[in-house]
This record gives sequence, C-alpha cells and structure tokens, in this order.
Amino acid sequence: MTCTGAIESTAATLEEVMGEVVAARVGERGATRADDRTSETAMEDRKREGYF
Repeated sequence: MTCTGAIESTAATLEEVMGEVVAARVGERGATRADDRTSETAMEDRKREGYF
C-alpha cells in the first residue's frame, strides 16, 4: 500500500529541488500520508493487525 502521495514540483534543476526541500514546511509524513485521510489510527491499526 502506498502510504504517501506526491507533491507536484516546478523544479527543473538540482538547485531548484534543493531550494524546495529547504523551504518545505510539510514533512514527508505531513499532509500527504494516505493513512491520515483514512483515520487518525489507521497506521497503528494495521500494525496491530500484522501488516508491518
């Protein structure tokens, strides 16, 4: 299962990518994690069920 979603980038060079990373205010598990849209405990529920 994919747990995170993509965030569109306008960067065309390595320097622009690095600039976006430095300026980002959303972590890798921030607003893009699919589990967070399912329920607040979705990931923990799957851990308990043995998914991980």
